[in-house]
Formats: sequence, structure tokens, C-alpha cells
Amino acid sequence: MPRENFTKINEEYFYTILDEDFSFKGIIKFKDSSIIKGYIKGIIESQSDLIIGPNAVIDADISAKALECFGRINGNVTVEGETYFHAPAVLNGDLKTSLLTFEKGCAINGNVNMRKKNKDNKTVSDKL
Repeated sequence: MPRENFTKINEEYFYTILDEDFSFKGIIKFKDSSIIKGYIKGIIESQSDLIIGPNAVIDADISAKALECFGRINGNVTVEGETYFHAPAVLNGDLKTSLLTFEKGCAINGNVNMRKKNKDNKTVSDKL
């Protein structure tokens, strides 16, 4: 059922769409919102929203403003804003984010670090 949510995404709002037959090795940078449906190995840097499609395999470290994942990520992920994992997404790596939504049926094999931000959008550490 959650994979059906991916088909409801209106792709005309995304600047870059890399289809399922796309394969890339190296560093890839996105300035605007993007969807990855294929395979990437290396490093992904996104200054905007990034969506990982249900058949995508990402063997890369990712930094993004916001992330929605329907597929598989093998690498460390740093997200400035919201991170959303749709079932049956898998992350094999560490995650740093300020907001996380994780559907039942997803897996994270790594550490999760959730940073809070103050009203000036600066990271705040909590001491317990």
C-alpha cells in the first residue's frame, strides 16, 4: 500500500527525475527538487527535496534539505529538515535529521541522531 503513495506523486513539481534505467557513479548535486528511481553510487548532495523511488538502490552518502525514501539506501544520510521513510524502505547507515517519520515495515540498520532546532533555525543540543 505505501508504494502506491509513490505513484500519486505529481512529477511536474520536480525539476529533475532520474528514471529506473539511470545509473551513475560519482558525486551528484541537485539544486532543485529531485526524484531518483535508478541506481547511484558515490555521494548525493541536494539543496532541496529529494525522493528515492521504490525500485531505487542508492549506494551513497546523502545530504539533503528534505528526504522521502521508498527504496534502499546504503550509506549515511544527513537531512536538514524532515525525513520520511515509506514501507518497505531500508537504510543501511547512520541518519542525522531534525524530524523523522518512519512507517511500520521499514528498517534502519545504523544510528539515528535527531537534532532539535531553535526559533532561529540553529541546532540545539539537549543534555539529559
